[in-house]
Amino acid sequence: MSEFMVNFIAFNESRDTCQMVLVEGPWDGDIEDHLRGLQDRMFGCLNAALDGQLAAQFPEAKGLNVLIRIDCYDVPRDEVEAFFGRFTDGIAAMSDYSAAGSPYVCQFLFEISFDTVADA
Repeated sequence: MSEFMVNFIAFNESRDTCQMVLVEGPWDGDIEDHLRGLQDRMFGCLNAALDGQLAAQFPEAKGLNVLIRIDCYDVPRDEVEAFFGRFTDGIAAMSDYSAAGSPYVCQFLFEISFDTVADA
C-alpha cells in the first residue's frame, strides 16, 4: 500500500460520508508545481480509499461515501477551480477510479472551498 497524505479525516453521519480533507495554501512560486502536488494528493486519496487503506486505518469508513474535500487558503482561485473541474470530470470517466463494486467505497464525492488566511 502506498502512503497518502491528508490533513484530517472527518465523518458526517447524516451524509453517510467519510471526509478526506486536504488543506492547500497559501501558495507562492510556480502554480503548476502546486497543482501537480494537489493532483498527486487527490489521486492518493482515491487510491487509499479503493485499495482499502483508508478502511484499514478507519474501519468505520468501510462502505461509506468518500468525500474528498479541498480547503484552499490564498491560492489562485481561477486556476484551482479550473483544475478541480478537469480533475473531477476526468475521474468520473476513468473506470480505474470507479467505486462500483468496491467493498470499501460506496461512491466518491468532491468539494472545494476558498478562503483567505487572516492576518495576525
